[in-house]
Amino acid sequence: MIHLRTLPIALLLLTACAHSTVDVALPQGVPSIAYAAARNGRIVYEGAVNATPDTPYPIASVTKPFVATAVMKLAQRGIIDLDQPARRYARDWIPASHRYTVRQLLNHASGLPTYATIRWTGEPSPRFDLASMFGRYGFTAHPPGVVSEYSNLGYGLLGHIVAVQSGQTLARFLEREVFRPIGLRNTTMIESGAAPPGAVRKYGADGNPLPDTFNDTPGAGNIYASVDDLIRFGMYALYNEQAMYRYVQPGALYPYYNSSKYGLGWYFRTTADGTHVVWHEGGMPGASAIVVLLPEHDIVAAVVINSNDHNDFAQTVANRLIASLDPAIKPLTFDPVEGFVPYDEQPSLRGRWEGTVTIDGKPLRCAIEFDAGGKTTVAGEMLPQETSFKPLLNGDLVLGTFAATLPAEDVMQKPGYVLVRLVRRGDEMSGTMIAYATPDGLRHLYPFAVHLRRQ
Repeated sequence: MIHLRTLPIALLLLTACAHSTVDVALPQGVPSIAYAAARNGRIVYEGAVNATPDTPYPIASVTKPFVATAVMKLAQRGIIDLDQPARRYARDWIPASHRYTVRQLLNHASGLPTYATIRWTGEPSPRFDLASMFGRYGFTAHPPGVVSEYSNLGYGLLGHIVAVQSGQTLARFLEREVFRPIGLRNTTMIESGAAPPGAVRKYGADGNPLPDTFNDTPGAGNIYASVDDLIRFGMYALYNEQAMYRYVQPGALYPYYNSSKYGLGWYFRTTADGTHVVWHEGGMPGASAIVVLLPEHDIVAAVVINSNDHNDFAQTVANRLIASLDPAIKPLTFDPVEGFVPYDEQPSLRGRWEGTVTIDGKPLRCAIEFDAGGKTTVAGEMLPQETSFKPLLNGDLVLGTFAATLPAEDVMQKPGYVLVRLVRRGDEMSGTMIAYATPDGLRHLYPFAVHLRRQ
């Protein structure tokens, strides 16, 4: 079923004269899609296949701009000062030694690490609530302001701050102060695993239906929204939140998306031809989503899909929508590792680095060797044997992945992966090894602190 929203007659005439209809055919494995585009503050296209523009979809990390907007509402009322330590507003969670500000939480420069836990309906829930998990994994992998490290924990903490400082649940505050004032009728932050009424069903990348899921950092990924609401939120942001997608943390390393910046809830960059692009993507089991703002062109595009690992297709549809409004705009790319290069005997890394990875409070010996032949190996007490991997580099940031299971109490003791994220500062490297439960679903991403020194 293809559904196109009925627009006012004057706008329909304008659309018919200026633009052709944007038709979308679903590739294999995509169960449904909804998409929309707006220009000059008016919705020009809305369409859907196997859904309607009003159908709620899980939008995963596109939740973050909404939560950032809630934080800004409190800041505008003087309830929160963005440049004060976050601990002032959430002492029950944050140790006295943590000095990151609310602003640094918003732009992922707090030093908090990568983290996620997805609860699956019908499976035993994790033993800890978010406060307990923050106590276990809410360490600072880097000093505040050093690197923009995408952190669900940071946005989980921001959601907690909104609740504490407003005296309401995060879901209630968003409904009253963000969704309703903007006119969003089909947007909800879920407070359990159950999807809202009328929502799409989630599917895995293999095409099989998924049970309901729930992110244990609600501020990072628990909103459902229709594409009609998402395009309206995008228009609101375009015209009311310019400061949120222009802020840059002074001196911080911004390594992702070819050194794009992350402002206060939004990614942004300027392309080679001078186009200023603002966006956020979302991806989790049963969800692929993107919203794109082009401020100089007064264009917004949004796409939602109820299956994971289809962000490339969502990007393709968003580019088609944008091109239909302005063919002069070149296709946009959204590759998080664009700008990275493989390790190839770079002198800044070559040699042996030794130190520890701390697991469940215990420092275990760890060593990574970058050899002269371009090979990289990791070994230590946390692994049964030496393992090789192929790191990617962007300046002083090192990324890598190898198959292993870390011996941690919370980690599922079944085949998985370890993600390596390290930042070099002179002859020292620090960061995290992250236990990733896959390929049967994103049950968890749990970080463990790493400190190494060149030998």
